[in-house]
Amino acid sequence: MASPMARHWMPGGPVKAIRVHDRGSPGANRDRCREAWSRHGASLVPQIEDVVGGDRELDGVFVCCGKNGDDLPLIAKLAKLLRRDGANPFICHMSTVSAGFAEAANSFCARQGVDYVNYPLTGGPIGAEKATMLILASGSAEVYERLHHALSKLGTPKYFGKSPSAATEVKLMGQAMVFNGLIGICSAAALHSECFQDGQLGGIEQSEFFDFLNAGAGGTRQWDVILSSGIRNDIWDAPFLSSYGAIDAIYTAKCGLDRGLSALAIRPLIDVALAFSYVLNQIGPSLATHAIVREMVKQRARELDQFIGAHSGPANDLQVCIERCVKSLPIDLQAKVAIGVREEDFDRV
Repeated sequence: MASPMARHWMPGGPVKAIRVHDRGSPGANRDRCREAWSRHGASLVPQIEDVVGGDRELDGVFVCCGKNGDDLPLIAKLAKLLRRDGANPFICHMSTVSAGFAEAANSFCARQGVDYVNYPLTGGPIGAEKATMLILASGSAEVYERLHHALSKLGTPKYFGKSPSAATEVKLMGQAMVFNGLIGICSAAALHSECFQDGQLGGIEQSEFFDFLNAGAGGTRQWDVILSSGIRNDIWDAPFLSSYGAIDAIYTAKCGLDRGLSALAIRPLIDVALAFSYVLNQIGPSLATHAIVREMVKQRARELDQFIGAHSGPANDLQVCIERCVKSLPIDLQAKVAIGVREEDFDRV
């Protein structure tokens, strides 16, 4: 999501990227991103410590990497490296994390004399390429004013007040819309398959049917931007991976629980996270969120329902349900979720 910044922040523009952390992952797309940053004039460095180096004039660092478990050590290290008297460098964290992470990171960084803000992005890879993303901002008003011009080159920034977690919560509101819309359109597609296609998904007739029906009162963008790629073009590994979807759904459910929402708002998010978990456990990490529709048709629904039932937890204890949902994920993803981040966790890095 962040790599197109190299093109949008043109030389001579509002941002001069000095160094970019290059984790060395292979791939043609990653090579194109490296070339773009090099053309921008940035040096590619192999260690997170090299990003800051000994540069005492550095204004701040932009981070857009992963989830709570991935980014906690990065934020902790960067804050300690940036720490200096009187300068107040910033960390602009553009990953989607939990609301608790944003609060804890803000408190920790403030003790280091670093201004931390979490500005999650929404709009997907296409929005990043076209510079049409929504950039959700909150926290320090001074940092927002300082970064607004640069952010405007990437999309449309909007400020939601001084709370360190407000922008994070807005992002999770968007995820609630996404996941409920996804379940709605996938349920309709599964039902259409059973009613009209003898249980088969895909094909031009089904695609044309939902192009028509999605224009009605029940329409959702999840048909246009997600499910249509599977039904129309048999693409099930893009654009939004199930591993990211599962974690974001868990963060959204936890946010709703912490804010005292009805179980009617929270339970569907836990169930969709469990559906993503089923796909991850039974099929593998490469499938996107809309692949759950293939497990919802009559022929395959029983196994999906059994998995969700086995990992759901007691209906009257949503906190336990969320914890069991996390434990249902593959072990590497459980570490990424890190749902209970506290300020002292940053001190331990």
